[in-house]
Amino acid sequence: MMAIRIQTERDESYERPTRGTLSQLVERIGADSDHFVIVERLTADPDVYIQVWHDAGDDYQLEHRDGSADRHFQAYLPTAAEVVEVMARWARQEKAWDLGPTWRRLDLPVEEEPTLDARTGG
Repeated sequence: MMAIRIQTERDESYERPTRGTLSQLVERIGADSDHFVIVERLTADPDVYIQVWHDAGDDYQLEHRDGSADRHFQAYLPTAAEVVEVMARWARQEKAWDLGPTWRRLDLPVEEEPTLDARTGG
């Protein structure tokens, strides 16, 4: 069992799943209302995760985030097996877990903090 929590688009949640469960979930995604799997370490920051999106017939879009938005990366992999291998290495916090895929940093929009209007107090 891995010290992770898995969430699916179907609103399923699995805590401390086996690699087999992770594999089954990644292999099935791609249909309507079942496109993604999100994996978080149980003891980590909520802004540290790895996730995959898949539409049937397309490559798997694998992403990982290591804290802030400028540490969010993506790669495309052709098979579920490759995705599961990378996700399992990430979950086990293996050294060089991210070697293999060609990662590119995602440029996500930065959310601005709301400012108060001094005239109205809001």
